[in-house]
Amino acid sequence: MDGRAAERLSAASGPGTLPTRFADPRLRAGLFAAGLAALLAAPLFGLNNSALLLLSTVFMWVGLTSSWNIISGFTGYVDFGHGAFFGIGGYTAGLLVTKSGMSFWTTVPIAMLFGFLFALVVGYPLLRLRGVYFSIAMLGAFMAMRELALVFRDFTGGSGGVIFKSVIDRGLFYYVFLGIAVAVVLLTVWLRRSQLGASMLAVRENEVGAEARGINTTLVKMTAFCMSGAITALIGSLWAYQTAFIDPSIMFRDILLINLALMVTLGGLGTVWGPALGATVFILLRETLWGTDGEDFLVFFGIALVIVVLLLPKGIVGTLADRATAGRRKREREAGEGR
Repeated sequence: MDGRAAERLSAASGPGTLPTRFADPRLRAGLFAAGLAALLAAPLFGLNNSALLLLSTVFMWVGLTSSWNIISGFTGYVDFGHGAFFGIGGYTAGLLVTKSGMSFWTTVPIAMLFGFLFALVVGYPLLRLRGVYFSIAMLGAFMAMRELALVFRDFTGGSGGVIFKSVIDRGLFYYVFLGIAVAVVLLTVWLRRSQLGASMLAVRENEVGAEARGINTTLVKMTAFCMSGAITALIGSLWAYQTAFIDPSIMFRDILLINLALMVTLGGLGTVWGPALGATVFILLRETLWGTDGEDFLVFFGIALVIVVLLLPKGIVGTLADRATAGRRKREREAGEGR
């Protein structure tokens, strides 16, 4: 696929950018730089540990949702077992620290490597499945990894878990998770504009047609899956180090799978900024309402999600982008008729 074809496909394959008022790349770059500068400076203005932890959690989920979006949104292979990578990253770091005496930061690239290798081994057979069959197979892989962590208790600690020394530094983790969130979002921006990203979108729209146009769909899917898995394993290792305790119920959590799907659906599956927006809105609403009454949050968010799905079927960003595109085309059509 040549560069021009990739650009045409990328433009025609669904919303990936914000509405047209933000179409100027200099404006977008300026807003992004200003927002990043504000976030970098925020801890210098006396934020307490609770605020730093809340923002770190937002950044962590921005990284998780954006990485999940690479395989589930860009290629259309919705992964219901993505939490397996999170657990693998956490257990890799935790066990290397406690059993081999390695420093934690040395284990981080190893955790990424294990996430990559797991995606490589599991992805090759499972990515031959399509639609719901892939989703269910990945859910089975997730449950299998959790059971293995319970069964091999002599090595993993089983249900008793593993405790390891950690440095409780909220400022450090604030900047670490901020850096990861920015890096993953920029990666998705690059993918959305690249030939590789256009090939992913082609797989999502029509995999058979993509193969007919000469795209190596197996390589494209494996690249997206391994990339997504390695990033999630990285975040899992950092989260484990921050909490200083791991066990199967924490590292292989069902709620992680549900939250990923909810956040990305809310923001816009397959868009660049949707996962980040969905994660931010979800976490801030949860922390605000959960602090008063957890049941209020569950009721409110459940109703809000139903409304979003009915009124904004492509999520917040996707629907806004569609409406902006429709409005631009209408103005162009009216201008053409006026001539």
